[in-house]
Amino acid sequence: MGTVKAATGAVIPQAKVTDVDRGNTFSTTTNPSGDYVASPLRIGHYNVKIEKEGFKTTVAGPVELQVQEHAEVNVTLEVGQMVQTVEVHGSSPLLETQTSELGQVVSTRRMVDLPLNGRNFAQLALLSAGVAPTEPGARNEGSYGFSSNGGRSYQNNFLLDGVDNNSNLTDLLNGTSYVVQPSVDALQEFKVQTNSYSAEFGRGNGAILNATIKSGTNEYHGDIYEFLRNDKLDARNFFEAARGAYQQNQFGGTIGGPVRLGKLYDGRNRTFFFFDYEGLRVRQARTLTATVPTPEERGGDFSSLLDMSSPTGVLDCNGQMTYAGEIFDVRQAQTGAATPTGQCGVPFGYDNSGNPLNVIPPLARDSLAVKLTDLWPLPNFSGAGYNFLATPKRTQDRNYFDVRVDQKFSDKDTSFARVSYEKQPSVIPSVFQATGGNGADFFTGNEVNFHLGAALSETHILNPHVVNEFRFGYNRINSHRYQFSSNKNVSADLGIPGVPFAPLNGGMPEFDFSDVDAIGDPTYLPSLEIQNTFSLNDNLTWIRGGHSLKFGGELKHEEFTIFQPASPRGQLGFDPVFKDNAGAPGSGGSGYASFLAGLSDYGYITNLHNVDYVRPDYAFYMQDDFRVSSRLTLNLGVRYELFATVKERYNAQGSYELATQTLYVPKGQTAQLPPHRCPGPHQRHRQPRASASGCQ
Repeated sequence: MGTVKAATGAVIPQAKVTDVDRGNTFSTTTNPSGDYVASPLRIGHYNVKIEKEGFKTTVAGPVELQVQEHAEVNVTLEVGQMVQTVEVHGSSPLLETQTSELGQVVSTRRMVDLPLNGRNFAQLALLSAGVAPTEPGARNEGSYGFSSNGGRSYQNNFLLDGVDNNSNLTDLLNGTSYVVQPSVDALQEFKVQTNSYSAEFGRGNGAILNATIKSGTNEYHGDIYEFLRNDKLDARNFFEAARGAYQQNQFGGTIGGPVRLGKLYDGRNRTFFFFDYEGLRVRQARTLTATVPTPEERGGDFSSLLDMSSPTGVLDCNGQMTYAGEIFDVRQAQTGAATPTGQCGVPFGYDNSGNPLNVIPPLARDSLAVKLTDLWPLPNFSGAGYNFLATPKRTQDRNYFDVRVDQKFSDKDTSFARVSYEKQPSVIPSVFQATGGNGADFFTGNEVNFHLGAALSETHILNPHVVNEFRFGYNRINSHRYQFSSNKNVSADLGIPGVPFAPLNGGMPEFDFSDVDAIGDPTYLPSLEIQNTFSLNDNLTWIRGGHSLKFGGELKHEEFTIFQPASPRGQLGFDPVFKDNAGAPGSGGSGYASFLAGLSDYGYITNLHNVDYVRPDYAFYMQDDFRVSSRLTLNLGVRYELFATVKERYNAQGSYELATQTLYVPKGQTAQLPPHRCPGPHQRHRQPRASASGCQ
């Protein structure tokens, strides 16, 4: 946009303005005030050509147009013949005075040149003002999630080529707030908008990260790269006796240009393609520490826990003094009036001096517990708070590619289509995997993250002052993490009774202890999260006088599945309580000793139930960028968003009414249903926006 004037300072109406980039042209005329607006335009480098009878033709440029930028190019025409041409080069840096939005553009050169560990473009969002890393412990912390102006990191809006690229799975099993993570070599640029952005954008109260994949040009361009990291260049981990294994290779390439099929078709100035591929291979040793039963404890000997220098002042049922760390046979506990609790404990025998042995005899040990003890490895390390160290190797692969085709049908019709594909399998070892004990770490197992994105866009120029953009978007996440024995009935093999077995629910229960690390397969596994998002966008731009009006809306259909049973194979806990001193609770006992005696003090088991959710979203907006004068522009807009209630996709949902204590279920539904509560049928969000910008 800009103003066309004569050398005298008088504005020039009805001057023809033509923007040219890669053979594509956009023509418009100045209004009675000499102002012009060329919109919408793709990012690129444009030459601005101005023609008016009685004046020399003037060409300004090249002018770089960035994502969501309102570049102002003011031109002064000289009197002369139109056949004479004045070229203006090397103009001063452009000051964007046409919008009050706050944001920062990150160009291709900046993305490629800056050192990025893992080459994740989202890292560069942290360079913007008002942006900080996500809160510690957030699921998107490892993928460089960020908070904008104090908002939650989950409230940002990720766009790729103008269509939705958001992960709507609140649990974020895939670890990212976005679906597709393009290679930095594939991005033309992206912009982080943090405040006062156009009513065209919504969804949350965070930032807008608007990225664009490269497109081909009339010349062939490409690159090939590889980045290498390995343990030969690293220091030793503090907990490791030797330097852990580490190999990382990140490699790929890009190519783009016109589509040419020999003599059959020449796509220069009409059809362009762009393709990129990136691979990642990581082999990294994990430093895992744990506490395991000692050889003596595995044999029932807990004498190392006994502190004969710390008597409790409470006698056992045989009238002997009890001590800190002493274990008792809870099955023999009796009432004892002389104790504070009115109960007394019976130890597992005494030595010749009448002191407790603290040894569980073989006949008092549970045979299954003795068998499961072999799932722990023997101690191999002496550290502060742990006695076992393992360095299993994690494997992580990633294959990603984009294919984009741009087509110019005519000077009034252009279109592009893009497909993005990503698959990331990983094997995340557990601390006791080598002995079959695995462990309670939810973030271990066989994991696969699959991401797919697609975009289709068509831009039609109805006349120099009215332009329509239509976009269709689709994205999919299929993310799952399964326990290592997901399809093997380990519980039956070990003789653990009552554990349900089904496809994906293999393995064994999780056994938790107060004094040693857990064995078994983690709770909340298997985990499966699937998302399908379909979006339709339409934007109509109408230039009328000093008003740049934009109307549009977005329709989204969201489908998502979260299958994550809490304790599908059961969970048993072993605390000191059943081996503690009944007369002085808290002074003795051992969780592992309770396990060895076959005494669990709590347990859980949940059923396997999958829920498929669906939700439609609607958004409508109107934006008016009103150029009051060359020094003042008003940015006015209003947006209306409706997020409908999340529903069960297959009508298997009930709703409980508190007032009447009634559960309403779909007609004909007899199955047990998950209850559902909501404050109303939907949530509406009205977002009026107004701002002003200008210069002196």
